Amino acid sequence: MTDFDPWDPYRDLRFAGTREHPAHGPCFIAEGRILVEDLLRAGRAGQVNVVSVAATTAAAAAVRDLLPKGAELLTADEDALSALAGFPFHRGLMACAQVPPAPPSRDLLATRRLLVLPRLYDSENLGLLLRSAAALGLDGVLAGPGPGLWTRRTVRVSMGAVWRIPVWREADPWARLAAWKEAGPGSEVVAAALSERAEDARAWRPATRCALVMGPEDTGLEDAHLALCDRAVAIPMASGMDSLNVAAAGAILMFQMVTPAGPVA
Repeated sequence: MTDFDPWDPYRDLRFAGTREHPAHGPCFIAEGRILVEDLLRAGRAGQVNVVSVAATTAAAAAVRDLLPKGAELLTADEDALSALAGFPFHRGLMACAQVPPAPPSRDLLATRRLLVLPRLYDSENLGLLLRSAAALGLDGVLAGPGPGLWTRRTVRVSMGAVWRIPVWREADPWARLAAWKEAGPGSEVVAAALSERAEDARAWRPATRCALVMGPEDTGLEDAHLALCDRAVAIPMASGMDSLNVAAAGAILMFQMVTPAGPVA
């Protein structure tokens, strides 16, 4: 502990995942004024344990009064922060926070609007989907194997959603999804899929309890997994396009999940 340099979590951040802190265990990095200030608000509310903030000399004065209790303020000039991070750093602020504990497993069963991501490959897609799920008011996300929730890129692209919305990560999300479905009457599992049996998403009216399943970026959901879903929906394409990026499609379908039902067009 005595040899620990408080600047260490901020070194070589370009492809950074979590960082191990001798006193706080796994930690993650947030960067940029908007994201860091949001993290500091969460820290002051007791939702996240903020360990430190690294700031340029100019940014330090503005952030000093926003620090949660116990958070350390580290200051350096912009060139020094860029050398530390391993890339030109112009955002002025970074923060290191302890990875929060996973949400209680039992809470998953109580969700009414659930996004399910059995497998993803790209951190940016994961971050965008988390951001949309939080912004549109979903109750939580069930994720399988894929990019780390607390990598620098996922945290940045999610714009803080990763600490705002419950995320349950399971090696076998399908087993947990089956338990979710059994937990409440009127539960429905809906796949986003370009299949022959897929319904037009514009006419989709979600059930009282609905889980939306988005497949991997490259192949979509396998037939065996589609068979585990109650129905499939697809977004009609125009201009000769065959599909949307998974994050874009997810945002459209999640909006449909939370929109009050009206007459079918």
